[in-house]
Amino acid sequence: FTAFDPILQRKLEDSTRAVLDALDKDGELQSASVVTRFDSGEVAALVGGRRVSYAGFNRALDARRPAGSLLKPAVYLTALERPRYYSLATPLEDSSMTVPVPGGDPWQPRNFDRMEHGEVLLYRALANSYHLATARLGLDLGIDSVADMLRRLGVERPVPEVPALTLGAGEYAPIDMTAMYQTIASGGFRTPLRSIREVVDARGQPLRRYE
Repeated sequence: FTAFDPILQRKLEDSTRAVLDALDKDGELQSASVVTRFDSGEVAALVGGRRVSYAGFNRALDARRPAGSLLKPAVYLTALERPRYYSLATPLEDSSMTVPVPGGDPWQPRNFDRMEHGEVLLYRALANSYHLATARLGLDLGIDSVADMLRRLGVERPVPEVPALTLGAGEYAPIDMTAMYQTIASGGFRTPLRSIREVVDARGQPLRRYE
């Protein structure tokens, strides 16, 4: 017995087909989606690609990409756990920076709009997804602290403890990001994702339950 919702699953499949067909007539664009119940961590629907019934490579579970700005909330949560030093109104500096990288080129992040915004309040830096302010904040907090927050939020894949982690470095599947945001959506209570409720034998006798 699974936690999947057949109606929601069908709607997600239909939506995936409709949106991708509208965006890309050549059939090259792909998609992946995971829908969970925030109160229980149960996976209610999942689509792993454009061919929704394809039994092969499942992008929702296995397509690993840098997470980009999806990881930024972990940086700001790390800061807000230190209320003596940070609040939503703490000013952050959104200006250019250069970080030496041993054995490689220096790391020089830039904002998406290629502009610097000077001194901005912490909540505005997150709301506007400013790369420079986030990178500076993450380095001040310590990359190890940010990596620890990601693990506490539910990211189980290896997290690279490098400066670029603040802007999403690493390889993550959609299911990894779902686990992270599941914890945030449930008010900070981490619940491992699950899709199976119970396994029974041919006579209906329970073999295993997942409470």
